[in-house]
Amino acid sequence: MVDPLLPLGKGHTELSDDDRLGLVPTYIATRGELNDAEQRNITRSLRRRNPTTDQILDDVYLRELHRAMFGDVWSWAGRYRLTETNIGIDPIQIASGVRRLVDDAGAWVEFRTYDPDELAIRFHHRLVTIHPFSNGNGRHGRIAADYLAKSLNRGVFTWGAGLTVDSATLRTTYVRALQLADDGSIDDLLTFCRA
Repeated sequence: MVDPLLPLGKGHTELSDDDRLGLVPTYIATRGELNDAEQRNITRSLRRRNPTTDQILDDVYLRELHRAMFGDVWSWAGRYRLTETNIGIDPIQIASGVRRLVDDAGAWVEFRTYDPDELAIRFHHRLVTIHPFSNGNGRHGRIAADYLAKSLNRGVFTWGAGLTVDSATLRTTYVRALQLADDGSIDDLLTFCRA
């Protein structure tokens, strides 16, 4: 399955030296080649057995999921980022932030705080807000949310794939829904995820 939220139009853009740091395949020179390699790696990783709720709500499992999704492409896959980024929390707080998230989500499940869709989407939102990895956070967070929804007897999310808009508009809609969720309004993100 191709991620509908991957940005298009950057296929022939050359990767900078910084973009290549930690890159495993030596043949990759453009953004398009990188996207293709990552998508092949993700597709292979999705052949694994679906995790249980307890497995997906474990910080070690979340790191292993990232490693499975990107380990053929990036040497740092599955390791929390060590540098500041323009989004996400301070790198020093990532490990405790992810542990707090999985603990909170475990309590949401136990006490049925939210219906399964809202629970999985709140989990996704918090995970991408933490931004634990150098790259692949959105894709990792969407797959983790899909696994969580499946473990709660729901179907995977569409992530806007049913909307009849171009990929740039789709991505803008998703980012806007995430921003609204930052402000406490989860409804647009829930609607987008089932659209």
